[in-house]
Amino acid sequence: MQELRGKVAVVTGGGSGIGRALALAFADEGMDIAIADIETGPAETVAEEVRAKGQKALAVACDVTDLASVRALADSVNAEFGAAHVVCNNAGVVASSPSAEMRDTDWSWVLGVDLDGVVNGLQAFLPGLVAQGEGHIVNTSSIAGLVPSAAPNIISYTAAKYGVVGITETLHEELRPAGVGASVLCPGVVRTRIGESGRNRPDAAASPPRQAPAAGGPPPRVVGRDAIEPEVLAQRVVEAVKNNDLYVVTHPETRAAVEARFAAILAAYDKLDASLPGR
Repeated sequence: MQELRGKVAVVTGGGSGIGRALALAFADEGMDIAIADIETGPAETVAEEVRAKGQKALAVACDVTDLASVRALADSVNAEFGAAHVVCNNAGVVASSPSAEMRDTDWSWVLGVDLDGVVNGLQAFLPGLVAQGEGHIVNTSSIAGLVPSAAPNIISYTAAKYGVVGITETLHEELRPAGVGASVLCPGVVRTRIGESGRNRPDAAASPPRQAPAAGGPPPRVVGRDAIEPEVLAQRVVEAVKNNDLYVVTHPETRAAVEARFAAILAAYDKLDASLPGR
C-alpha cells in the first residue's frame, strides 16, 4: 500500500506504547484511525491526539480475547469509516516465571491475548480486506518470536509470539495475489508498559500475576539493554506497510542470535544427510 492518505487504520492495544505510536504515525500519513483498547480512557486520549492532527478518530473498548468483541470493533469501524485498510493486531501482555512454575492461568491469559487476539483480528477484518482487494495486516510479535533465548522465564509469551510469526509468514505469501500485505513486528526492548499489563488481567484480584519488570518490557538477554522509543518502531512499520516488508526488526545485536538459531537447524540437516545411506 504505497498510498495511505485517506485510508483507515485500526490498532488494537492502541491506548499506549507501540499501539499509540502506530496510531499517531499512521495519522501523520493522512489516515483516519480506530483505536481499540481494553481501557477506554487511554483509547480516547489517543483518539484526541489523532484528532489534533486533523484526522478522524474512533475509540472503541475491545477485548481481543473475545471474538464477538473484535467483530463488534469491525462493525464499528465499518459504520464510522466505511472500511478498514491497515489492521494492526498489536494488543499484548506478558507473565514471567520459570517454565516449571508457569500456571495454567498464566498460559491461558498470555496465549489468549497475544495469539488468540491476532487470530480474532484476522477473523474479524481479513475477509473485508480480501473482498476489497486492498489492505495490510500488521501483527505484533517480538524478538522472542524468533529466538527463545531473547528473554528468560516468559515461555507462554515466547510460544504466542512464535505463533504470530508463523501466522504472518503464511499470510504474506497467501494474500499477495489478493492485493493484501502482511508484516510482523519482531522488536527487542521497546519502552512500553507491557510489564504492567497484569493491571488488566481478568484474574488479577484472585491470582496476582508474576510479571516481567515494567521498564521496557521483558527482561533482555540477547536483545541488549537499550530500549528504543515506540515512535522509532512505528516509523519502520509505516515503511513496511508501504513496501510490503514481511519482517520489522529493531536491534542489530539480535542478528547473531537469529543466525545461530538457523545455523543449528541447518546443522541438524547436515547430520541427517551424513546418516543417510549413500551420502
